[in-house]
This record gives sequence, C-alpha cells and structure tokens, in this order.
Amino acid sequence: MATIFLSLIALLQATAATPVILAARQSTCQDVHFFIARGSTEPYPGRQEVIVIAVCEGLSSCGYEDIIYPATFEDYCNSAFAGVSNGTAQITAYAERCPDAKLVLTGYSQGGHVVGDILGGGGGAFQDCTQPTNTPLSPETSPGNKIVAAIFFGDVRHTASQSYNVGTGAAGNGIWPRSGSALESLNRFTESLHSWCLVDDPVCAGGSDPNAHTSYFEVYTSDAAEWVKNKL
Repeated sequence: MATIFLSLIALLQATAATPVILAARQSTCQDVHFFIARGSTEPYPGRQEVIVIAVCEGLSSCGYEDIIYPATFEDYCNSAFAGVSNGTAQITAYAERCPDAKLVLTGYSQGGHVVGDILGGGGGAFQDCTQPTNTPLSPETSPGNKIVAAIFFGDVRHTASQSYNVGTGAAGNGIWPRSGSALESLNRFTESLHSWCLVDDPVCAGGSDPNAHTSYFEVYTSDAAEWVKNKL
C-alpha cells in the first residue's frame, strides 16, 4: 500500500489540472452555486471544474467558488481541517447573503474528506496526525437545508455499501472509512449524496491502480452532471 500511495502522489502532482477562470467568486447571488474542494496537490479549481461547466451549461445563473485550503499530503490533518473550517464558513456566508440559492458541494480525493466532514463531522487519527473535531451542518437548518446535492469522487473516507455509492467500487472501503456518528451524521443527507468510486482506485476502494484515481472526470462527468441537474 505504501508503494501505491507514493505512486499516487507522483501521479497527482504530474497530472494536476491547469487553472481556468470560470466566473469564480462572483459578487452577485447565483441561482446555483458550487463549492469545490479540490484534490491533493491540485491547483484551484482542479479537475472538478468540468462538472461545474457541464451543469452550468444552459443555466442563466450558475457558478462556483473554491473551498480555500492547502490540499497537501504533508501535515494532512491541518490541511483537511482547514478545508472543513473554511468550507463551513464559506457555505454559511453564501447562504446568509443569498438565501434563495441552491448550493452544490463537490469533493475529489482529499476534497471528498473535506466535504464529507462538513456534512458529517470529522476528527480523529489520519496518517501520523490527529485532526480536530468539527460540528457538522444539519439538513434541517441553514445552510445545510440549502444544499441540494453533494458529490464525491475517489473519496479517501469512502465507506462501503452506502445507498449513495456509485460505480464499480461501491462495495469498497477507502483509506479511512467513516463509522459511528460521523457516518450517521453524513447519512442524514443521503438523498442529496452521490459518491463515485472505481474498484481499482487505491484511495476509495483499496485497489492497486493509481491511474484509476485520476480517471473520474473522463469516465463520470456526464453522469455526475446529469444527476446534479436532476437535483436542481
């Protein structure tokens, strides 16, 4: 597993997406607004930008902002916790400013960890560090009740056999699967969740092919965009 993990780090660094401007952080309220939690080592906004483009096509008021966090392998716990803290604050601020907006969260790899902890709570031991706990959003109150969809790709905290799991790796566990209250809290959002995982992905399913981890947006962009559109 260590060799596979190191190979994955190298692959992510070598294939990181080139940043493209997509009307990010617009000052006016949008009908549909994405929050992107990028994968480890990706520049903003990362591979998930193609999902936003596909969903926003044909919509008159749609855009995104990046969840601001380091997305590093080094000092992993502080990196993920920064994403959870900043993401929660950004989502809360946007919902207060734009109460009629439909919010969509998307997280890839470490970004899946971030989005999942925003919704389900987090904390605990990861790698050689301990991540602080956080209070998750509630689907009953704002801003949680403004979230119409939350999608995951190659989530490091992917948990086997959840009803919202999609793809050949649906029955697999990630590097740090959820359990207990963190899983119970996340599952309050079940109707708004979809988590894509490929069986060969070492990050979300314990597979042995690092290339599987970087292939989601060649394989699932159309399916993911269609699913999100149906939730709007």
